[in-house]
Amino acid sequence: MQEKLAGWSPELKRSVYVDDFKDTDGLKRVREINLLKVYNCFFGSESLIELSEMEKNQFEEVMDMYIKHGGEILFTRKRSGGRFINYFIRDDRVRSKVGIKKRSLAEMLEH
Repeated sequence: MQEKLAGWSPELKRSVYVDDFKDTDGLKRVREINLLKVYNCFFGSESLIELSEMEKNQFEEVMDMYIKHGGEILFTRKRSGGRFINYFIRDDRVRSKVGIKKRSLAEMLEH
């Protein structure tokens, strides 16, 4: 997890993440975010999730439980007051790993 500045790039038509405020020229809706890098086992790739402070705190609580008790951390989005929020769940059950390649962390970081 990293603290970043995020802004919408009209030219690229996507969010752009930068470390320094001076790199935000030309970006709209600049804000401070917590950027969580996760491994998506279904697609076999890494994904980025923007977390608000509340979502970050909820993730850290789930991560603490995961460290103590194991299992899996599942990610979903819940509707809350007309908008969706990121939500994490620790699951004790072992789910089917059909189609998921087993790789070491070192292999994932090389790519």
